[in-house]
Amino acid sequence: MQKAIRVRIAGFSSALLLLLGNAVWAQQLADRPRQAGMRSLAYDATQETGVEGTVLSYTAESAIPPIGAHLVLQTADGAVDVHLGAASFLQANHFSVAKGDSVRVVGVSSATRQGTVFLVRVIQKAGQSLVLRTAHGAPLSLAGARALGAQKSQQQEGAR
Repeated sequence: MQKAIRVRIAGFSSALLLLLGNAVWAQQLADRPRQAGMRSLAYDATQETGVEGTVLSYTAESAIPPIGAHLVLQTADGAVDVHLGAASFLQANHFSVAKGDSVRVVGVSSATRQGTVFLVRVIQKAGQSLVLRTAHGAPLSLAGARALGAQKSQQQEGAR
């Protein structure tokens, strides 16, 4: 009789742990859209500004979030940490940045745990311009660049 009670208690405890585990997992899933929404709010297009300056340093893959290419831009108001997105996107579009380059960037300043970073939507250098984000601030992907490249090559073949 005691053995049967122990088996029932063990079964009940296992079922309870499974239910509690599912409840915790569901709560974590419910928090994800809110977290994603918080990230998308980091880019407020109504706050967009332009900044000009000289590149003090360029890093293709920064360890400091947001991950991706960063440059430090010396402006009239001081040094600004500038996030460019994926370095591979810059390379795919034949756009390079080096120390000493004079650039103009359009984007939004955003607060992070490490400090303020300028999220770039458009970068301009020596008559060359590259759009890095959509009007809503979503980073353009390398996949999108490939699709545009394929579309351009099809158009060129059709023109022959």
